[in-house]
Amino acid sequence: MPKPSFRSDLHQLRPDVASDVQANEIKRKLALALRALRKEKGMTQKDVEANSDLTQPMISRIEALTGSLPNWDTVMRYVAACGGHMLVGFSGTAFDESAFLGPQTHRTDMVAAVAV
Repeated sequence: MPKPSFRSDLHQLRPDVASDVQANEIKRKLALALRALRKEKGMTQKDVEANSDLTQPMISRIEALTGSLPNWDTVMRYVAACGGHMLVGFSGTAFDESAFLGPQTHRTDMVAAVAV
């Protein structure tokens, strides 16, 4: 039997923490994907600010791993400021974000994928 991880122990002892982690999972994935796009383009947060009407503190909040989700318009402005592109899909079955990334797909044009 595998040894329980710190995370599983914490979630068992503190269900409130587990629900917070789950609630922030989408925000964390989106923030990491946007940050990856910015870094792939070789940009700083100040560069994104210069290319958009977003302020650097707003960009920092968008890239924060926790907190509220940015609205759709804000995400589109961020992506445009980075010179990036977005692909959104909807399905009745779960998406596997790893299918869009990595060496198995030989995709060099995809920086990050976010499945919810």
